Amino acid sequence: MKKFFALLKVSIQSMLLSSTNARGRSRKKAATGLGAIIMIAFLGLYLSGLYSFMLMDVLAPLHMEVLVFIFMGIGALVGGLLFTTFAVKGVVFGGKDNDLLLSMPVSSTVLMASRVTAIYLENLVFSLFVLLPAGVVCLLTTQSGAGFSLLFWLRLVIAALALPLLDTALSVLLGALVAFLSTKAAGGALGQNIVMGVYLAAVFYFSFNLSGMLQELSANAAGVQDSLVWAAPILWMGEGIMGDWGLLLAFAACCAIPFVLVVLGLGRVYRQAVTAFQARAARNDYRLSAQSASGQKKALLMKEARRFFGTPMYFWNAGLGLVMLLAGGAAALVMRDDLREMVRIVGPSIAMPMAGAVIGFCLCSCVITAPSISIEGRYLWILREAPIKEDTLLWIKVGFQLLASLPCTVFAVVCITAALELPLWQGAALLAAAVIFATGQAMFGMLVGLAFPKLDAVNETVVIKQSLATMLAMFIPMALLGAAGGLYWLGGKVAEWAAVALPIAWFALLTAVCAVILAKQGAAMLRKL
Repeated sequence: MKKFFALLKVSIQSMLLSSTNARGRSRKKAATGLGAIIMIAFLGLYLSGLYSFMLMDVLAPLHMEVLVFIFMGIGALVGGLLFTTFAVKGVVFGGKDNDLLLSMPVSSTVLMASRVTAIYLENLVFSLFVLLPAGVVCLLTTQSGAGFSLLFWLRLVIAALALPLLDTALSVLLGALVAFLSTKAAGGALGQNIVMGVYLAAVFYFSFNLSGMLQELSANAAGVQDSLVWAAPILWMGEGIMGDWGLLLAFAACCAIPFVLVVLGLGRVYRQAVTAFQARAARNDYRLSAQSASGQKKALLMKEARRFFGTPMYFWNAGLGLVMLLAGGAAALVMRDDLREMVRIVGPSIAMPMAGAVIGFCLCSCVITAPSISIEGRYLWILREAPIKEDTLLWIKVGFQLLASLPCTVFAVVCITAALELPLWQGAALLAAAVIFATGQAMFGMLVGLAFPKLDAVNETVVIKQSLATMLAMFIPMALLGAAGGLYWLGGKVAEWAAVALPIAWFALLTAVCAVILAKQGAAMLRKL
């Protein structure tokens, strides 16, 4: 067991606390790992708190609280798959230290168990922050007495501990498939993008049809539960939480057995699988073909585009905001009648700031520049040695994010303006604010990417999902967006034009500051890496 725990510590560090270029600065490492955990926990808490209240409000009067835990269990399972499936590819099968660890006097099964347990712990965080808040909501709103018993909380904790076992087993199997697809140069990225596209389509469908689903639940809750027979283990979990110990134990067995089988089964072939994946990934088939001439800037832009669109982990994590802008704009046109009715109820004066907040949040989720330097990794010296100025390289990276984000931003603003029937001047002000904010956010991401590099990360997953630069590029603009909301409120105390002008001036000031710092210090910061 001593070897297992030592390897588990290494696996957790590989997943959350991988080394940065800040040698010896443990605070920066701790902040990176803690930030990743906080982000997962916050997302689980937000989703569970929001949807648990909405579901419990409908189901508590019908004494069907069990459906809340069933739906939250499905959400925790699907969310865990999203978080860890692609992480498995890097942590379990693609770690740079696999060769070293496999050469040690430790069985491949023990090594596999330590890697998989690290994935389990990440799933456990999300599971706890989804199921336990649902229990709190049940305690506050139930009409059947559920939640007031100590045994209820014991059963809920057992369910929250068991569910990640099933989640992890599925994540490892899907991650092995992703790792195999990634070795196929032609179809690897396409296959992974299709999987993520289908998943996000299902999420958007659920979000946009939530009100209809709630109405169906209130009319036929028992029938909905009967229709979920395809998710029998999750049904057992829900019934077990509400008091059936037999079904709870059956659910725990359904989670533990696949986990053990995956560890033992893949552990026996772990060495062969890692060797095969690395051999395929290292293979290159060179073919002579005509090369079209292009300038330096075009070549660098094409390089950024190939990496962004050809790396599913990069595209779906750093570019999720772009997908949200396009989907949100299209959904606004489809649901324009419902949106106009909502605006009529809450007041027309709220329409533009609400639209600005939604668009701003989507732009904060677009963090292409923040990890772009770190993704270069040990090959950054090639760009440094190229006959091109260092500041030109940085502005090319900023320009690529703007080329990707500005068209999506304009599309979303136009669609939302038309859907809400905003006055033309408000639509123009919203567009100006969004464009300025997007520009400043791209340059700020470049700055934090230079300030907090992770050039020696074990894989791209760590850089994109768990680096301090990526989190700062996402959450600090969110805070600045909140400050703009405060300025809008203060300006509204003076005049309508002031409410609109103050946030735009705020974004313009921040963008100008980022531009000046990047222009004067960007090249020097790059030379220090």
